[in-house]
Amino acid sequence: MVQITILSNDNYGSWTHSLGNDREHKVQMYQCSLYETLQNLFSVRGGLVFSNRFDEFFAISDGISYSDHLDIKTKIQTLFPFEISMAISNSSLPLMANKQAHAAKMAVNCPDTISAAVDANTKNDGIHLIHLDIEGITEMKKTTSSYDVTMMVQATHQIISHYCYENMLLGFFVGGDNFVIVSDNNSQIHSKLIASKIFKHLHINVNCGIGEGQTGRIAMAMATKNLDMIRHVRKYNESFPRILDSNTSLEGLLGIHA
Repeated sequence: MVQITILSNDNYGSWTHSLGNDREHKVQMYQCSLYETLQNLFSVRGGLVFSNRFDEFFAISDGISYSDHLDIKTKIQTLFPFEISMAISNSSLPLMANKQAHAAKMAVNCPDTISAAVDANTKNDGIHLIHLDIEGITEMKKTTSSYDVTMMVQATHQIISHYCYENMLLGFFVGGDNFVIVSDNNSQIHSKLIASKIFKHLHINVNCGIGEGQTGRIAMAMATKNLDMIRHVRKYNESFPRILDSNTSLEGLLGIHA
């Protein structure tokens, strides 16, 4: 079960137009500053924010109450010259939480509000995240131009996005060659299938660190810890895909049998 909050900049288009033609640098700075502020306000409460099209954001907000959301919204609107709406929902299927949150927002049909479609009777049985990176991208950069590498990363993102949509998950690009997948409780299976699809279509390998926790931050920390372990021992394991969760022993990752 995961709780998702969608944060949208309301009346954003009309506000950006008010900045005049020489505005794009200002818009980019506002978007970066808003992301930093939202990440700070949610992460101190155990949440985790992902940028979606830069003018919209998704937050894993388990454990963050309606009153906490209201406090965050109030602080945001004292810092930025545009309105923010929030839509909250939860589901065992991350994509469904997104769809329910969207429906709640459309039902209210009013900007600058907080709408919710949260099942209060559900139990937080853990958030499941996959932290995925592309293997060997540092070596690729020595022989491949920066823009060519970007095209490869974007192609990887497309495969991840389509897989996530078809399997009711959510996938986000988080910079460099890194992606985060908000998964259900079948993270190992999804990791293997995604890695297989990426290799089939792009002939590149990926590594997947899997994390679970009661909050977005805890799950992300565990996923990153497991990905870091893969990076640490990669020279001892030439087989792919390399997938590690907290239930897999290091010997299992390395293919060492007792």
